[in-house]
Amino acid sequence: MPTIRDVAHQAGVHPSTVSRVFSGKSKISEATRTRVLETAEQLGFQPNAIARSLSMQQTRTIAIVVPHIFQGFFQDDYFPQVMQGLLQVAYKHDYRILVGGSSGHADEITQLFDIVGSRQADGIVVLSNRLDVDVIGALHNQDLPFVLMGKPLENHDDVAWVDSQDAYYSGEVVRYLQQLGHRRIAYVGGDPDVLVSKERLLGYVRAMKQAGIEPLPEWIDYGFFAEDGGYQAVQRMSKLDQLAPTAYYAANDLMALGIIRALKQRNIRIPEQVSVVGTNNSVAAAHVHPTLTTLEVPYADMIAQAASLLLHSIHQGEMPTVQKSIDCRLVVRESTGPAPSE
Repeated sequence: MPTIRDVAHQAGVHPSTVSRVFSGKSKISEATRTRVLETAEQLGFQPNAIARSLSMQQTRTIAIVVPHIFQGFFQDDYFPQVMQGLLQVAYKHDYRILVGGSSGHADEITQLFDIVGSRQADGIVVLSNRLDVDVIGALHNQDLPFVLMGKPLENHDDVAWVDSQDAYYSGEVVRYLQQLGHRRIAYVGGDPDVLVSKERLLGYVRAMKQAGIEPLPEWIDYGFFAEDGGYQAVQRMSKLDQLAPTAYYAANDLMALGIIRALKQRNIRIPEQVSVVGTNNSVAAAHVHPTLTTLEVPYADMIAQAASLLLHSIHQGEMPTVQKSIDCRLVVRESTGPAPSE
């Protein structure tokens, strides 16, 4: 059976171009669109028809596509929690998990289309909502059920998602640090092209401005979820001298550990001189010195709920539309304390 890559090769375009043609929501020249559609017809590639056939013959498999395959992604606690939640639900209902990897952001859509086109799964849990990839548009035209991990950038009443309210809870972290007397608070995000990073930044900026603080652009950095990313953020912000942050909020614990490492190398005492907050409540958070204050996001529960919604829709023969928000909690440990006196 032809795949999206076969169509791309025959038509002389990138697989992501074929994806955009079938999503129907991206600007593609008419000549390219026509060439892709004609090639697809010649090869017998019909993703809609293939997806419809899944409702008649189930595979008892649900799929996810890992949005990154770089080493740092697997060092973070996010992916193990995702697999834990998925496997718990799948095993209970006698389903298997199909895991695909992607080498780039546009390639994620290619992988999703390959799953649809090869009849490998009955539904998909979508892990990432990127600002530069229209995953919803690509899947909306297919008859394959899917649920998003995280609320999409634009509101879709007919798209199911489970969301952790990232903007709100990031604001709660910042307000907690403000209550400790901190005003120079830095935000170290993950990947700026991922919606969760935008939402957390929104919560940070909003909480700062509500407190009458205009955050400096230099207080905002991105560490791409890697330990070294947090480390490098401190190296850059330490050059601000009197305007250097007295508190850091990192979008995952791995970056927070990098922040702690950099501060210790500079003989900066935590939390007496600088406070640090992470995100995820990883196993390492309770064992680093000082122990790490962190925002616990229950990813295992999130994806378990997403998988349950997906399986219910598969069994009912309908597209899922339920939208759920879950609560997070701040776990206060030793890495945060009152702001130092000026």
